[in-house]
Amino acid sequence: MEIIKYLLDRKVYLLTNVIILILGYYFIDKGIYLIDTQSTNSNIYVSIGTSLIATGIIVFLDLWKKLTVKKITGRIKNIINEAGIQWVSKKRDIDRYDNLIMNVKENIDICGYSLGSFFESFNDIIKNKSKNKNIIVRVLFVNPNSKAAKQRAKVEGKDVELFKQRITTFVTFFDKIDSVEIKQINVPLSSMIFRIDNVMFIGPHFYKKQSKSTLTIELSKEQWLFTEYQDEFNRMWEDATLIKI
Repeated sequence: MEIIKYLLDRKVYLLTNVIILILGYYFIDKGIYLIDTQSTNSNIYVSIGTSLIATGIIVFLDLWKKLTVKKITGRIKNIINEAGIQWVSKKRDIDRYDNLIMNVKENIDICGYSLGSFFESFNDIIKNKSKNKNIIVRVLFVNPNSKAAKQRAKVEGKDVELFKQRITTFVTFFDKIDSVEIKQINVPLSSMIFRIDNVMFIGPHFYKKQSKSTLTIELSKEQWLFTEYQDEFNRMWEDATLIKI
């Protein structure tokens, strides 16, 4: 149906091209007829006819090429729009976070194994923002004593004690701030999830590659991929336990 609609939208263009092909056939046929009569114009008619047919074929091939490109481009666009993918970065630490954190109004959700870079960059800002009771911050760690955390530390070439130290620092810093909830879970993370209001950042945990060097995808709210990852975070959050000093 899409192909038919595309062709119907260009029916004048197609009709003109068909006429060119018919004229090309006519001139060739006329030229062949004149050969039998030994007319000097036969070659001219044949040349004109072949040129017209060649032009018609090229036009049809160009039309097909544009249709193919249009279908591919449209498909890619639909996938991106439907999923809500806004941007892809080659690393975790991107400047986009700064402005969003500074202007957060409602929610911050984040999960990780240690969140060391996140803490270093935004601890004071979040502590200040958390004074606004309308802002809820949920932080989810993988329990550093769990098999999942130990395996991840090994994969990244780190000591799991580093995870423990960073988590302790994080929890101590935000102690007694009611709007900042910190939990831990005993399962490996499917991916990094970092939500700031209506924007979410996700990214895989690759084998033997530092998390901070791994790609990050930005998602917009109200699209299905945002919802999928928000549901993933919420499921883990429900099964996690609060960390207390």
